[in-house]
Amino acid sequence: MGDAKPVLSRLAELAAGLSLHQHLCFIYETQEEQFAAALPFLRSGLERGEKCLFVADENSGSAVLNALGRAGTDVGRYQRSGALILANKPFVMSGRFDPDWCIGFLSKSIEEGKDGVLSGMKTWLGEMTWALAEEIAPEIQIEFEAKVNHFVRDHPVRALCQYRRQRFSPELLLGIIRTHPIVVYGGIICENPYYVPPDELLKPNQAPREVERLLNNILERQRSLDQLRALAARLQSVREEERTRVAREIHDELGQALTAIKFEFTSLLQNLPSEEELVGRRSQAILKLLNEAFQSVRRIGTELRPAMLDDLGLVASIEWLAEEFRARTGIKVQLSLPDVDLVLDQERATALFRILQETLTNVARHANATQVTVRLAEEDGGLLLEVRDNGKGIGEEQLSNGTKSLGILGMRERVLLLGGALTISGAPGTGTTVSVLIPRQVT
Repeated sequence: MGDAKPVLSRLAELAAGLSLHQHLCFIYETQEEQFAAALPFLRSGLERGEKCLFVADENSGSAVLNALGRAGTDVGRYQRSGALILANKPFVMSGRFDPDWCIGFLSKSIEEGKDGVLSGMKTWLGEMTWALAEEIAPEIQIEFEAKVNHFVRDHPVRALCQYRRQRFSPELLLGIIRTHPIVVYGGIICENPYYVPPDELLKPNQAPREVERLLNNILERQRSLDQLRALAARLQSVREEERTRVAREIHDELGQALTAIKFEFTSLLQNLPSEEELVGRRSQAILKLLNEAFQSVRRIGTELRPAMLDDLGLVASIEWLAEEFRARTGIKVQLSLPDVDLVLDQERATALFRILQETLTNVARHANATQVTVRLAEEDGGLLLEVRDNGKGIGEEQLSNGTKSLGILGMRERVLLLGGALTISGAPGTGTTVSVLIPRQVT
């Protein structure tokens, strides 16, 4: 739970930015999570000068007001002006809940210029546990939620329906998800691919339409994934091309400029009195700076795109990277490489090199290791790269949060684009192993 607070903070930011004509369901498990989205949603409406209604049921009205006050909202001012309205039960006619009557009542009550407490209401939040107390049949509640979509479409209103997951049956929640075009869950505000428009949901014999919708959703999702992967592949290619260009320019232009400066300076020194001690000391200092600049240019150019990867191949490049890593960090590197270089296309050689580069960077930053073993081999008809360290090891929580690391995401994406697989395993105190297996060519 170490990153829960940033997630909730981001959720609050997103909830506050939601516009009118939106109908959301918020499925939550704790009060902290609920208030992280519901209160900014409410507060943003108040700050925009909107009249806001909060139907409190699971929490008392005082709990909502106190939480708003702690967040810096002048609750008393908004209540006195009539901008903030708290209700402890929904709109029920003659002891029973009728969706059409309720929505009709709301539609008439919020009209601008009406002489009523709801006139001009634009923000509406409801803790939906009131439906449990009213013993509303699940099909009636789902019908109500479906028809709320027409209500927010036809009126300048935004509605947030709050469902505590533990209190409602999975069968009801399934219907609730299908009736909301936007779902808030797990700290994320999501467009809902399972949303069913009310005109379809409320019609009988909807199975054929549901099949058609699900199949179209499946196709659309796959097309989107394919487009994203194609874009990622293009971006990877463009980035490598740009790195190659910049590395070449650094080598050719900056390297040549430094060479010319060193040549001219050395020539100038020959015409200066050599017996002057100050001249000698300063000339040696300048030559030292020039040599360090040469080394920096060479290092930066090599890190951008090692020329040996194109000229000498992957095996030689891994040997160079291992030696550079050892010299920089003091961590021993044991290599197990083919005796002769592998014949690889540039895309695969680059991917394996970059993955090794990123893995060694992670070892240096996080592992507290003293030794790393790198193995490259042909295995199971593909290419295997395995990097094992003897550091503190990666835990289950870190593995589960791996999707949030840009470095790991980049590694996974490179492997997926080549039709391969990346696995990361380890345990505290036993080190970490990163394994990459890619086919020699994608079929």
